[in-house]
Amino acid sequence: MVNEIRVRKIHRPNSSLLNETDRINGTIALGQPDYPLAKTSEQREFWRRLQPVNRVATSDTYKRTMSGSSELFSDNFSCYSLAARKALDEEGVNGRYIMAGIEKMLYPWFMNPISVSEVRKAEEFFKTKAQVDKFPTKAWNKVIANKGFFPIDIYGLPGGQTFLVKDGKYVPIMSVEGPGALASHLEAHLESIYAPLIQATKARLFYEEVGKQFAEFGLRADENENNHVTLMQALYVGGGFKLTSDDQAVFLFPEYFEDIGTVGHELIMAYQKKGISLEEAQDRALRDFVIANKRSALLPDVINTIKSGLPAILRLVKEYQGTEKVIMPRLDSGDVPYQCQFWKNMTLGEGILETEMVVEDGYNPRKARETRAAYAVAGFNPNDITPGAGGYFRDGCMRDAASLVYKRSATEHDGVLEDQLKFSDSPGKGSLPGRIRIYGRDNTLIVAQAGEKIIGELLSVLLVKNGRINYFEDLNQQRERAEKTWNQYDDIEYSPRTLNIINERRHELEEVRARL
Repeated sequence: MVNEIRVRKIHRPNSSLLNETDRINGTIALGQPDYPLAKTSEQREFWRRLQPVNRVATSDTYKRTMSGSSELFSDNFSCYSLAARKALDEEGVNGRYIMAGIEKMLYPWFMNPISVSEVRKAEEFFKTKAQVDKFPTKAWNKVIANKGFFPIDIYGLPGGQTFLVKDGKYVPIMSVEGPGALASHLEAHLESIYAPLIQATKARLFYEEVGKQFAEFGLRADENENNHVTLMQALYVGGGFKLTSDDQAVFLFPEYFEDIGTVGHELIMAYQKKGISLEEAQDRALRDFVIANKRSALLPDVINTIKSGLPAILRLVKEYQGTEKVIMPRLDSGDVPYQCQFWKNMTLGEGILETEMVVEDGYNPRKARETRAAYAVAGFNPNDITPGAGGYFRDGCMRDAASLVYKRSATEHDGVLEDQLKFSDSPGKGSLPGRIRIYGRDNTLIVAQAGEKIIGELLSVLLVKNGRINYFEDLNQQRERAEKTWNQYDDIEYSPRTLNIINERRHELEEVRARL
């Protein structure tokens, strides 16, 4: 199956490269790419700040040690595969992941060339001051000779593509190909894609329960403000979620995100003083907020949600009824499902037929489903409720949750690419061999080898070509693919050539073990 090819002209300042033609996912890009998520100066600065101080020095010591100790390991053409080997422990996931975070992987490392200074400073330090004095000079000189770009190709699944880990099999998401030292060097960085993979997948699970009626409030749950922007990008790909309280995400990418603000307890606390009751302080705070805003989501739990807070909010709703102001409660403590129904009955009792509410309180997809279901059983429209969450997308967001690994799968020997795989005494720690490409056929994902004839659609695309970013889809295109593919696949097949390589290597292993 051949993708439709479209041609787009893109400005390239360097006229010497005008004839370069890159094919990506059915698109031919002529000239310097116009990176869809790095169009403004602020966006480019954002990605620059995610770039390490020295990309050459951003190494795992054992990688540098091996590369500086073996020319075969360091200099020969090699392939590495990146894969999640374990399904998320989440209800409804059924072994599925959504590919996301490609920009986070590519922009900080491949958008700007590596300078000679980066290479020489790292080389001098590790050769003269580090305890382990190994450094693969020859490999990094290839980067300098390539105008500061890694002489590396990266094939991978495009953003939004659903892939599987199930029934003892898994689908690698990237194949990194080039000099061994350089391909190996990228492991620590590329493995950090575990976070957006998990976050995009969790967003889809939330979307399955609430649609796009969702607000994200998790900036404080992230260990780094900039990482929360890439979290929001993953949520957009996986769930199409736009509403967030992360002002920086909205400032940087207003084409994707919209800011949403509610009342925090600190506003009401600020009105507390001697000489007035707590209830009067609450009423003054809520009223001032409503006066200042067209849309107000007000906290009712400062004193007592049922007996004090909700009645105070209802008084404001009645007072401003018929105006452009939208006033609702934000329920985030106590028995929230009951409070939703209580609020609806309060408004109906006053003849107010349409109402809204925001709910928070450690919400996840299951809790959102249960709250909305109880509301529906009571005879009300569950779309009255907008769930909010934040910590859920960081909860359990660790590399081990996906068992994300980066393994050497092939090395060139005397002009011949030798396929390789890892064996382990621990079940589930093996790897897949070869120069991997992924195909889709009906409901099946096929793990195949480059050049192998497969009946199906080639899903792997060229993300990086000779060290230059070669992937130009925006988040809307990735979101559309997530929607299309989430329910498309339920089986994994290893191609005939892949199985032959695995069986050959396993037979060799069994022969060795039989002699021991």
